[in-house]
Amino acid sequence: MLQTLKIENFALIENQTVEFKNGLNILLGETGSGKSLIFNSILFALGMKADKTYIRSGKKFMKVDALFVELPSELRQFLEDAGFDCEDELLLSRSLSEDGKNVIRVNGQIATTSMLKEIGQRLVDSFTQHESVSLLNVKNHLTMLDKFAGEGVKPLKEEISSLLEQIAEINKKIKSLGGDESERERLISLLKYQYEEIEKAGLRQGEDEEVKERLKVMASAEKIFEAVSASEALLSENPDSAINALQEVSNALSALSNIEVLSALKERLDSCRYELEDIVSALVDVRDETTFDEGEFNALDQRNDLIKSLCKKYGGSIEAVLEFASKAKEQLQLLDEGQELLEKLNAQKEKLVAQLEKVADKLTEARKVVAEEVEGKVEKELRELGMKSSKFTIQISPLKEIGQNGRDDVVFNFSANAGQEVKSLSKTASGGELSRFMLAVKNIFAENGLASTLLFDEIDAGISGETGKIVGQKLKNITKFCQVLCITHLPQVAVFGDNFVNVYKLEKDGQTFSETKILDLDEAVEAVAKMTGGANPTEIALNHAREMFKDAR
Repeated sequence: MLQTLKIENFALIENQTVEFKNGLNILLGETGSGKSLIFNSILFALGMKADKTYIRSGKKFMKVDALFVELPSELRQFLEDAGFDCEDELLLSRSLSEDGKNVIRVNGQIATTSMLKEIGQRLVDSFTQHESVSLLNVKNHLTMLDKFAGEGVKPLKEEISSLLEQIAEINKKIKSLGGDESERERLISLLKYQYEEIEKAGLRQGEDEEVKERLKVMASAEKIFEAVSASEALLSENPDSAINALQEVSNALSALSNIEVLSALKERLDSCRYELEDIVSALVDVRDETTFDEGEFNALDQRNDLIKSLCKKYGGSIEAVLEFASKAKEQLQLLDEGQELLEKLNAQKEKLVAQLEKVADKLTEARKVVAEEVEGKVEKELRELGMKSSKFTIQISPLKEIGQNGRDDVVFNFSANAGQEVKSLSKTASGGELSRFMLAVKNIFAENGLASTLLFDEIDAGISGETGKIVGQKLKNITKFCQVLCITHLPQVAVFGDNFVNVYKLEKDGQTFSETKILDLDEAVEAVAKMTGGANPTEIALNHAREMFKDAR
């Protein structure tokens, strides 16, 4: 439940802390006093779209802190899974500055707006002239219907979930065997083609580099021949060649070999000469091997194109291509051997799908029975709330595929007036109608409510007298299961409250402020008396208010 709300610089509210209690919290005050600002500040703290126009004039930011206690176990688990420290208290803090900076903290930890909305939807349902979080969301209608049905649909949904898991597992196995018969034949044909194409090529490891190098040599054959011949002549063939020069110097130094330093130099010269002679021999080999055969060149060029094509198709390198071929061969063997297993798996799948269809049909029928019951109860509640010509239907339509929730699409349809066609709730209900509609629904779904705190505004629009008393009774009834915050102008509703918050305006130093005060019972009686007897209620009005409180209790 919402225990404490601290508001700073939010429109007319400069600095207010409001304490709420379990049960029915009634917000009282004249029109325009700022009661709806309290609700808007709560919604802001829960992730409502930030609007800088709410920042109080002359201030640079607005901030709202909302402290929730007695958290449901599902919410605590959600917060823990999301990485937030949480025991039995949840503090949501949000501020917005003039420059648009939005700061959100959950129990002191930085959070995002989307995360704040996720938390907010689990905490509060708001039914005002502009907001209705869960009821208008069609996605929640199936959940609400199933919660009402309870054990009537739970085993069927569990069975559907189990069957879907089994079918998914079989589909994985079938896929590993090539899918259904036609897919399997296509896969076998493709794998055979790919494997035979690679095998026919007869690739060798490292062949691609060999072919490239040989092509490079052949493409430059003439230049290589000329360069090698010139190099050989310079090194050894002419009288002034480098080798001859080294030989002459070596011979000259031989006569002085008894001198150690010259002997060492001669050895180094001989070593250079031997190295040059070896280089010349290698150059001769290159020259002799450098030939250009057009037929060989074309063949190598075609081989190079084939290798590049296979590498592009099957992995980027000869190693990857050969590995692809090996895996294709293994898969072909599995496919050949898996025909019998595939037939068994398909037979199992057919049985499971047939069983799934039957369970989904049972779930649909169970929902239709429950829907009829809910329709009757909601319409009865609405008649008691003064909407005597209203019509409520639950539309259950089939989806194309069966999912975890079966194959049903559930939509709540509504018509407030006689002769008006029922349409999706979000398209037909006004603010006041929607609030009363939700009140009716919550009375039926109370034990399985979607949130622990409900906000009601405009719920008494267009009603009075006995109907107002019924609205108060129903609001009180809901508080057996959740906390309710209600803005009302009807004394018949207000007297059912457990906690009273008076919202009022005052002027200080030429500025207007909206402030709050928690009323004790005597003050609440006086406030109710003012609703019927004016600003200065008579003793008769006060006694009447006391009687209304006594009667409500």
